[in-house]
Amino acid sequence: MIAFTWTTVPEIYESIDFLNVMTYDLMNRRDNVTKHHSGLDGTIDALQAYTDPAIYVRYLNIGLGFYIKWFKTLGNETCDRVPALGCRTELMEDPVTGADLGKAGAFSWHDEVPPELAESYARAIKHGVDDELRGLFKGHYYMDQQEHIFWSWDTPDSINRKLDKLFHSFRDNIGPKHLGDLGGVFAWGLGEDAPHFEHLRAVNKALERWEDMTSDHQEL
Repeated sequence: MIAFTWTTVPEIYESIDFLNVMTYDLMNRRDNVTKHHSGLDGTIDALQAYTDPAIYVRYLNIGLGFYIKWFKTLGNETCDRVPALGCRTELMEDPVTGADLGKAGAFSWHDEVPPELAESYARAIKHGVDDELRGLFKGHYYMDQQEHIFWSWDTPDSINRKLDKLFHSFRDNIGPKHLGDLGGVFAWGLGEDAPHFEHLRAVNKALERWEDMTSDHQEL
């Protein structure tokens, strides 16, 4: 982010057609408390970091991670809060060498589930919940208190809800007079959604709704 300042952003945008903003992996092994790795609030914060001045939002593509992430929480951490955010994790990365300590990871939907995570993963998929307050969706997660594992991922439904909220937020907050329509969506990566491509279909449906809405708005 060092290169993106109030003075350099206009010059950067003179040389590009778009920016793919990495609005996923927002929790990683350098963190020490749980949070959504691709939640709504973090996504908005990441996008807004590139939108000064606001007209540049039309160059931005929202990123989605087509995989599931897990993090080990401290064994003595009760973490019974709802949502289970801000729970302390184990040390996940060596602070000196940067080595992965094996306390966090990710895998794609076409991958074989690691045997040591299979039971916890099954519980996460079956009992995963939406972080939602008064109808405002924030993200999808599961806190496995039995094995002290925090899971964070996007479901097809959460993708639909998140993208609908993002499209409306940037249109309403920035507005057409500021060319405030987001550019589009990309994913890391399409192959990771195999073999059923449920997340990709959810993205396509959200984009179709957005295109219909913007074309209706332009006609008005």
